[in-house]
Formats: sequence, C-alpha cells, structure tokens
Amino acid sequence: MAARLPRLIPELDVSVPVGARLRVRGWVEDDWRARPTPERPWPVVLIHGTTVTSGDFEDLTAQLRALGWAVFVPDYGNRATNRIEDSAEQVGAYIDQVLHATGADQVVIVGHSQGGVLARWWMRMLGGAHRVRHLVCLASPNHGIREAGLLKPLVHTELQAELTNRATTTVFGPAGRQQFTGSALLTALNADGDTDPGVGYTCIATRTDATVVPADSCFLDGPDVENIWLQDLHPRAVVLHTEMPRSRIVRTLVAETLEALRPDHSA
Repeated sequence: MAARLPRLIPELDVSVPVGARLRVRGWVEDDWRARPTPERPWPVVLIHGTTVTSGDFEDLTAQLRALGWAVFVPDYGNRATNRIEDSAEQVGAYIDQVLHATGADQVVIVGHSQGGVLARWWMRMLGGAHRVRHLVCLASPNHGIREAGLLKPLVHTELQAELTNRATTTVFGPAGRQQFTGSALLTALNADGDTDPGVGYTCIATRTDATVVPADSCFLDGPDVENIWLQDLHPRAVVLHTEMPRSRIVRTLVAETLEALRPDHSA
C-alpha cells in the first residue's frame, strides 16, 4: 500500500464565509465619553456593509467628530455575513447602549450597503423606528440586487444558478442571498411601504455602482424621503459601491445632510 502523502493545503473552514477573511481597512474606536450637544442633539451610528468592518468609516467618523457630532461605529455579525435578522438584533442592542450612555432619545443612522437594509429591518420589525431621527442610506439595496449582480447574464441553467447561489453564500454568508431582489427578507421589509412615520430619509446612490444592480434599488418611496444621484451633483464622479463610505464627495454630502438636521436656535 502506498504511503499517504501529507496534506499540503489545509481544509477551508466553510463555516466562515470567504468575505469575512478579507483584509481589514482602517480602524475606528468608539469613545463612550462622547455626548450630544444642544446644537447636535442626536448621536450618530454608522453601520457598515457586508464583509467589511467599522474601519470603512474611519474618515467619515473623523470628519463628523470634528464637526461636533458624537459618533459610534459597531462591528457586527461576523463581518456582516450572518443573517440580517440576527445582525439587526445585535446592532439594536448596541444602539440601546448608545442611547443609554449618551442620554439621548433618538439617533441618526448612516448605513452603507447592507447597513441601510439592516437599519430599516431593526426600525420596522424590531420596533426601533421611534428611536431614529433620520436614516441615511449609502448605496443600500433596499429593493434588492438582481441575483448574482453582474454574473446574472452568465446564469442560463438551473445548475449554473445553483452554483452561483452557493458561491454567493460561500463568499457573503447568509446575508448575501437575503439582499437579492425578491428575497423573503426584502419582501417582508417592504410589504407595508418603504418608510416609517416620523423618520426622515436620505438615500444616496451612484450611477457607477456595479454591485447593487440596479443602482436605484437604494431609493425609497414615501414622505420625508430625499433620493439623490451622486452624479446629479458631481457629473464626472466615478464612485464605486465599495468606496461610498470613503469617497470625499460622499462624506461631504453626508456631513451636509446631518448639519441640515440641526435644530434652529436663532429664535
């Protein structure tokens, strides 16, 4: 009997999605001493997207803190690859702690990609809407991504579709398929309309988004909603999906949106 050769390549731990193994970009540390002010009375919670970390908001955090906002940035859900329902519970508990620590009644949320969908799920399905003053969605697939994104034209058979679905789960975990158009999660989320009473919404999409297809999936329909194409303000801007939290022009637009929320004390 031939001798067994030693295993040269370790087995892949499929319980951890490939996307959760990617190199981390940036670093953000929460400062639990931060407090809202009369001029900026709501803590800001930044929620990152799938397979990334709070480090994606490193520059935006610094920019908002320099303006005087109390900013908090959670990591969650195994790099946001877990089921969105579970991650929403986790982030909801974090927001409860932010409100407790700061003494505020409401937060402002900025969610990139899955972060916006997760925020809406927490607000609508877990009763968090009354704790939110305003939600900013950055390229969030609120109405879903065409299955497999750019790979969809290559999927012609049931076998190919199954392989694509498996690949999505392998890379992005359960949260990946939940962001496809027509998923059970998105169907339930949008069943009674896009928005919740008393909450303001700003949705920012980029026409050069090759991940969220169609890119206008980010846009919401309802009162107190402002939908913005980035290129309507900056026609030559080429901002990809993954760069939305880091883009200087996007960060400036987010900061301007938050500054416009400030109470008017001129009277």
